[in-house]
Amino acid sequence: MNFFRRWHAHHEFHHHFGHGHHGRGFGRHADGYAQHLLARVGAKLDLDDEQQRRLGVWFEQLQRQREALKSVARGPELASLIAGEQFPRESAQQMLDARLDALRAAGPGLVASFADFFDSLDAEQRQVLRFVMRRFGRGRRDDA
Repeated sequence: MNFFRRWHAHHEFHHHFGHGHHGRGFGRHADGYAQHLLARVGAKLDLDDEQQRRLGVWFEQLQRQREALKSVARGPELASLIAGEQFPRESAQQMLDARLDALRAAGPGLVASFADFFDSLDAEQRQVLRFVMRRFGRGRRDDA
């Protein structure tokens, strides 16, 4: 893999977020962290422009679904549910079912966009991705 691209992604991250603060994609730096994450994965896998574009499409869809889920807990709908003396279980269930239906509807698009990205990788890139995913699954985030 290209050493300079890896160093540059690391340098850009620390320049933007400061040393020792990794953001984790939450809070006011979420967009910057998402771009950093895409750059890091792109550098780690040594992606060409088309592969990077495909990864970006999948990641963007994933972020939209993540935001939709987060909106359940912070939206005005939840505030209206807890405003009364008793919790309206049926209304809450209907709201949750609607969000889950939206997630289910987005599922095939998420799968297709990740499949397009994965299928565009060569054998070496797939092996690196598997290695990175194993490390990520163990909770190690020091060198994603």
